[in-house]
Amino acid sequence: MDTPPQVADVPPEAMQAAARVDELHFNPSLEPTIGVEVELQILDRETGDLTPGAVRTLKACHEEKVEGVVAELMQSMIEVKTGICANVDEAREQLFTRIHKVRNIASSLGYELALAGTHPFHRTTGSTVFPDERYERILDRLAWLAYQRVMFGLHVHVGVPSGDIAIGVINLMVQYVPHLIALSANSPFWQGVDTGLASSRVALYRLLPHAGLPLYFGNWKEFRNYCKVMKDCKTIDSFKDIYWDIRPRPDFGTIEFRICDIPMTITETLRLVALIRALTVSCIRLLQGKPRSRGRDIRRHWIAVENKWLATRYGMNALYIRTPTGKRRTLASDLADLIDRMIPIARELGDEKYLTGFKPVDKIETGATRQRQHYRDKGNWKGLTDFLVQQLLNDLGIPLPTGAPGDVPVEAYQG
Repeated sequence: MDTPPQVADVPPEAMQAAARVDELHFNPSLEPTIGVEVELQILDRETGDLTPGAVRTLKACHEEKVEGVVAELMQSMIEVKTGICANVDEAREQLFTRIHKVRNIASSLGYELALAGTHPFHRTTGSTVFPDERYERILDRLAWLAYQRVMFGLHVHVGVPSGDIAIGVINLMVQYVPHLIALSANSPFWQGVDTGLASSRVALYRLLPHAGLPLYFGNWKEFRNYCKVMKDCKTIDSFKDIYWDIRPRPDFGTIEFRICDIPMTITETLRLVALIRALTVSCIRLLQGKPRSRGRDIRRHWIAVENKWLATRYGMNALYIRTPTGKRRTLASDLADLIDRMIPIARELGDEKYLTGFKPVDKIETGATRQRQHYRDKGNWKGLTDFLVQQLLNDLGIPLPTGAPGDVPVEAYQG
């Protein structure tokens, strides 16, 4: 089988069997196919706050036969995902078409949609969990922490040929987690506070169990053993209970990248997808040409912990640690070189135009930068959420609905 099955084509009982961590068979993907999942905010049009509109929106999407629209943990969230795509062009077509339809349906119900890693001022104690048995189990297990998961990410699946290759690629990709954080950073605010971080979502997500940088394993067998122990200890029920920044998905035959904030537009999202795909292919080729590259490099992992924090805090302006001896350079400069190295691979894959969209790297304004700048210009929360809505609608080619901005002040970080 050269590509993982479409989720919609797999019977529920088969999905449950595939997800059980004591039956970890990796379904190989012979090509680096991709799948993209986008988590969107559902906003009240009048207030700009998150609102529990998922049940009504999903029901209407089902009636209109909109594909790839699913629930998330909270009712103020909705996910739009692609099927299996041969390249980024296919993912682009599916995302634009589906999100355009979902937005129009949401608008007819009095909602707007927006893309950001966190909502600027929503109080998470007012969140409502989606009525689903699995989400109820998550709430029972995580308690208060479950309500801190009002966060919105970009998840990218890339097909890989084997479980051992999947583990090897994850080990190599740890060094690029800071680059992906910096490029996608789009969550400077949290519950009415300017956090001073480029990505408060990344910082908050680390609070969850089985979250953060992936653990090191030498091969697929070691990962299987880990999962078996975790299942026997009843700390996880399925793969969905492992929230690592990058994790294997043996049922799909992919590696799933979960580290990125959702960017402010689909156009920016697709650039990240192209970079992730090119990096994955680069790592696969390295492992196939030099199998020992899968071996442990402990320095890469301890440096990655520090670099992840630096990217979370400072974004593109972080001083990236390049070597075990402490040599540093700006993350923006390192990203520029990385993208240059990936362009030939992206060209082979048919994705080059998306990577060239990053250039010049030193001129990139991330979502976090634009959110802060807009607040400084407008000075109120409703104006900021209107701006987030405007960015998505402009990307989709839809006029912005009229509405008066609010006047709720932001509590600025002094640091």
